Amino acid sequence: MSSRILSLTVLISGLVIVALLAGCATVDQKINLNYTTAERSFGHNGGDIAVSRKDSRSDTRNSKGEWIIGSINNVHGVHQADLVSDRNVGEWITDALLLELKKAGYSVTYTADLPASAARGIMITDINAFLNVNQGAISDEIKHELKFNIEIFLNGMKTKTFTVSSRENKTLPLSASKEEKEKIMLQALQDAIQQIIPEINTLTGKK
Repeated sequence: MSSRILSLTVLISGLVIVALLAGCATVDQKINLNYTTAERSFGHNGGDIAVSRKDSRSDTRNSKGEWIIGSINNVHGVHQADLVSDRNVGEWITDALLLELKKAGYSVTYTADLPASAARGIMITDINAFLNVNQGAISDEIKHELKFNIEIFLNGMKTKTFTVSSRENKTLPLSASKEEKEKIMLQALQDAIQQIIPEINTLTGKK
């Protein structure tokens, strides 16, 4: 084979590869932010608790109105598409906390602003959560972080602020499925909730 024919063959092969890659462009993937209660008992408590939340300013939506909750990247970490959901992370965290507090025996209400007269109040602030997926040829590298603050109020006075966090770094063979991504986020929130309820029980005088 002459050098000219060899060069032409290489060029054609390169163009075919580029065309194939262009035809396999990564698209946005929708993730369901669901929650199921953790398999743990926090005892039986009582009393009223008001819960409120300050959403993160970094929360963004795409042109379809979907919340961007993560990023799909190539093997070098360069953004290719977004992970999106129909609800934002703040709503997801709040609904989970309300569910677990009710399960623990509290009478819970959500309010946009904590009433000054509330005997017990909880404010969720400084929410930071993101799921990054770096896609390789034979595996996906997944990094997830969930972090936020809990402020506890008694009779209108802030008595304690603490940070709740959960992290996960995982390598999955081949391409991580939608269900696997949802499971990672669910387990992170379950872990976070298990850090919160005992603190609330202690500070509100419940065991």
